[in-house]
Amino acid sequence: MASILKVDELQGIVSAGDITVTSEGGAATMQLQQGLAKAWVHFNSSTGTPTAQDSLNLSSITDSGTGIFQPTYSSVFDNDDYSFVAITGTGSGGGWAVEAADRTTSRTKMYTLSSGDVLSDYSHNNALVHGDLA
Repeated sequence: MASILKVDELQGIVSAGDITVTSEGGAATMQLQQGLAKAWVHFNSSTGTPTAQDSLNLSSITDSGTGIFQPTYSSVFDNDDYSFVAITGTGSGGGWAVEAADRTTSRTKMYTLSSGDVLSDYSHNNALVHGDLA
């Protein structure tokens, strides 16, 4: 019989944010908070003003020109060494390059490029950020 655990908050015993999770095979462990995405966004930039369809830890998206965007985070990161991964495309097939630059603890500048390395706006832009929040 399956069990259901309902809680509003998880806290570690040694440290409130220190919760260890054992892998499926039982041989490895990881810290739960290290494996969680700290920010993500799906937005449309092909309509003029970039519009977030859904997001986590996002306060705004600045449009700095064709194919240039700056997601700004609601909660800042501890440093600018976080992992930023993104992909862009039209939604009808194909994907194009996204480059990240000028990182700060509160935002990342991203460039969406066509297959010919031309700055372009697309209907499907997705970004995912992992790192330590301040």
